[in-house]
Amino acid sequence: MPKKPFTTEEINAQRERIMDSAAQVMAEVGFHHLSMRKLATQLGMTASNIYNYFPDKETLFLHSRRRGFELAFAALSRQQMADSARHALCASAGQLIAFAQRWPGYYQLMLQPPLLSLQEADQASQEIRLQVGRLAEEWQRHWLALLQDAVPAMQQQPEPQRMQLALFFITSLHGLIDAYRYQSLPLLLDGVELIPDALVQNHLDWMLGALAQQAEVAA
Repeated sequence: MPKKPFTTEEINAQRERIMDSAAQVMAEVGFHHLSMRKLATQLGMTASNIYNYFPDKETLFLHSRRRGFELAFAALSRQQMADSARHALCASAGQLIAFAQRWPGYYQLMLQPPLLSLQEADQASQEIRLQVGRLAEEWQRHWLALLQDAVPAMQQQPEPQRMQLALFFITSLHGLIDAYRYQSLPLLLDGVELIPDALVQNHLDWMLGALAQQAEVAA
């Protein structure tokens, strides 16, 4: 009796399962050390079965990075309304930290993607690449808008200065997340739980104060 074909839902679920595992492996050992054979073994599949869903590692990476942004935006959409712009920014930062802890592989692919040469990728992969680019730009503009609302003085600055201040905020927050994830500063982190709320709030208060000061000085 012929095997019953998978439904669309089953195919999508399998693709997501592959991406979830691949994102974690890529974040831990790097894209270039990802072995489709080892990934298949980890998933209890054959490598040829994975290729039925993703024709190569580059395509798997592109789809995984897109899924990361989609998951991050979905988490932000579930965020409750805040009573002030500052609270909205702090809540979003907390949501990002929670996302990084729940989906560390996707978070790393979003913020630290491997350098790839995809000029010769097929048309389908190029379209996914464009989608990922749009999502990455939308994600950055989302944070820029949050910051401009929370720090009104930023709105008086030319766009290059606003971009620099937003970059300062995002990279500082990213550095905090990475320091805890990789325990890269063991002396400074000794006896401290993973990103406690009080430390996050102090970090955000410090950054917002610095942003406001820089924006006012440049005015």
